Amino acid sequence: MKFLLKIIIICLVLSTQFPVRMVANEYASEIFYKIRTESNLSSESIGSYSKGCLAGGVYLPSHAKHYDALKPSRNRFWGHPDLIEFIEITSEKIFNEFGSGLLIGDLSMPRGGPMPYGHKSHQNGLDVDIFYERKPEYQLDRFKLETYKPKSLLSPNQREINYELWTDYHYELLKITSENESVARVFVNPLIKKKLCKKAADINDVDWLSKIRPWGGHYNHFHVRLTCPVGSQNCINQAPVTQDDGCGSELQSWLKKDKLFESNSTKIKKWMLLSELPNSCRKIIRD
Repeated sequence: MKFLLKIIIICLVLSTQFPVRMVANEYASEIFYKIRTESNLSSESIGSYSKGCLAGGVYLPSHAKHYDALKPSRNRFWGHPDLIEFIEITSEKIFNEFGSGLLIGDLSMPRGGPMPYGHKSHQNGLDVDIFYERKPEYQLDRFKLETYKPKSLLSPNQREINYELWTDYHYELLKITSENESVARVFVNPLIKKKLCKKAADINDVDWLSKIRPWGGHYNHFHVRLTCPVGSQNCINQAPVTQDDGCGSELQSWLKKDKLFESNSTKIKKWMLLSELPNSCRKIIRD
């Protein structure tokens, strides 16, 4: 009887531990993608933007007076409460100033982590894509939310700004966004950064440009990244920006590239294992 009891105990222990060891050797993107709900833990951004996860994520609804969130079926509208608050405050400010709301793209998955396609970052609930195009005045139904394609601000040859679309609104939109104290970076296409640099220099308004950094892609949207929230002890911050406005050698190196519409960040490491993420992320997927 005692021998049988020992066997039962051993089986119970293995049944709880073995799956964890197996999960640790699976692709992290597949594990996090399959989880469709948030964790019950306190809200916390864990790890870095490109190697992390999210506890206690908050969902951003598809519709609000000041924004619409596109492609809700992706289930990528989860973020740290600070990110949700930032979106709500910024979209309301833009609406009050310009009379139109924002179109919102991807945030994070319910518990963060690497995505199976599309982004290398957006892992710890502090990144959001915002489209340059204004929110339409008409109501976007579910079909429109899924299929709406915001326009690129680049010309068809991808070598200059499309001046049929570019207006002072885009300049002010990016300026208002970057001036929020919680923002660490705003990534824009190098040609858009070049346009911002020229206009800012012309009107002697360059002090706000340092957070705006050039990056491939980002022609129909810009990428906003927040600093680590208070209380997220295991969050790794982006290095602080220098006083450099980013209009010099960094921008010129980007402008020399052949394909300014491409970004290597979309080629994520699908082979990243759960064991490569912070240890806290294992607890999050079990919660």
